[in-house]
Amino acid sequence: MLVRVLLICGFVCFGLTGTPSGQTKAQGDSKPDPQIEKLLRALGGRWSITDELAPDASSPKGKTGAGTIIWRPGPGGFSAVEEFQSKQGNQVVTGVGMLWWEDALHGYHTIWCDSTNPGGCIDFKHAAHWEGSNLVLQEDYEANGRKFTFREVFGEITPDSFTQTLYGGEAGGALKVDEIIHARKQKAS
Repeated sequence: MLVRVLLICGFVCFGLTGTPSGQTKAQGDSKPDPQIEKLLRALGGRWSITDELAPDASSPKGKTGAGTIIWRPGPGGFSAVEEFQSKQGNQVVTGVGMLWWEDALHGYHTIWCDSTNPGGCIDFKHAAHWEGSNLVLQEDYEANGRKFTFREVFGEITPDSFTQTLYGGEAGGALKVDEIIHARKQKAS
């Protein structure tokens, strides 16, 4: 709560907003980064999803899910917000992510929080970036003294659909598909 109060005060009390370079400007002097606009042109809107999860210890045959993803501008349009909800087998999984462009990283700084993460949220050290027409996030991490790699690819992006593939495995080894999400744009009502 204290962090939220400090952030709000930083914006309201001092009239400051972050810029892609990490410098500050007075409110009204900034406009959304073209990279945020590019991201929202590609993924913005409400999507119906189906997901396929690979087998694991709790689901030896794997499982499927269905739900929604919403991509929308964050406060002031300076970031993008992803909201995820899927009923996977008997479990409802919810998540929210925030991405903003950082020139120094040449990519999108990403934070992801979801209902399956007992730690709450992940603040990714590496930036998500475009590789051709695919949006890619890759992160190395350590668990129980072992090193692993996580990779997420938003690919096959069209105005009406995209495929989101999540991979994992031991660092330096072959990555296996953990989940594939197929998204279809919902018609505006």
